[in-house]
Order: sequence, then structure tokens, then C-alpha cells
Amino acid sequence: MELPADVIAEIEGNRKVSAIKRLRAQRGIGLTEAKQIVDAYIEKHPTSPGLQPPKSEGGVGRILLLIIGVGVIYGLYNYFT
Repeated sequence: MELPADVIAEIEGNRKVSAIKRLRAQRGIGLTEAKQIVDAYIEKHPTSPGLQPPKSEGGVGRILLLIIGVGVIYGLYNYFT
């Protein structure tokens, strides 16, 4: 079963709920059936760019490193003054 292009665009844009709503409106089907169709599409096409989880930039690690660095510098400053 082929999905409409706008529904696929919603799925690939990581807007699963919107995709289900569009599919229900276009085909006149129930919530459960629309969700099953969208889930089946996602399972069949897992490599679509929008379906990948966002990549971590390591922000927490960088912040922690910054805090430790500032603490070390402050400790050294106080030790030598």
C-alpha cells in the first residue's frame, strides 16, 4: 500500500502524529489503523533521514569539562596567591 507524498514527508520530518492525522483524513480510517500503517512504513524504511534520532553534540560533556577547568584554574589561582 503506497502512502501519499505529504504523509511520507511528515514521517520523514519526524512528525509522526501529524502523519497519522493526515492519513486518517485522506483515507477515512480509524486511529489504530492509521497508526499501524505509519508504524509499518517506519519499520520498513528505517534509514530515512528524518527517522534517525538526533545526534548528540556532546554538550553535557563539554559543559562538565568547562566547569572542571574553571574549578582547577580557580584552585590554582588561590593556591599561588
